[in-house]
Amino acid sequence: MRARVAQFLLITALVLTATTSRADVAVVLVADKDSPIESISSLNIRKVYLGIPVTIGGHAVRGFRRRDDERLNQIFLQSVIAMSERSYERRLLSLVLKFGTPRPTEVDNHGELLESLANNSSSIAYMWKSEAESNSNLKIIRVLWQET
Repeated sequence: MRARVAQFLLITALVLTATTSRADVAVVLVADKDSPIESISSLNIRKVYLGIPVTIGGHAVRGFRRRDDERLNQIFLQSVIAMSERSYERRLLSLVLKFGTPRPTEVDNHGELLESLANNSSSIAYMWKSEAESNSNLKIIRVLWQET
């Protein structure tokens, strides 16, 4: 009987731990800790990443994309931009050809992204919540997606 109770408690603890760790997987929008950007609407995030000018507090907001994490990019495109990668690339190309709209800046890795955010006070980027929380030079503006 004691063995079954212990087994039940162990399984319950494992399930609760697994559930907690899955809920911690999230994609967040970040900016440099000294950035004037405190909040931004979903529509304006979408505009920034489509290359459409957005101004907050008198500053043009610039979006950075990190290309080295395929899962992160897929989540961002599906949950925030609401487009497939192919549709997104076509839309960006169309805006460049029609209006000369600049594409969001793409960086190759996490370190380059942090440097870009530090050098551009009115810039935003998306990343895993765990990466953002481990860097004291960033502030989380909002949660964009969370695993359920």
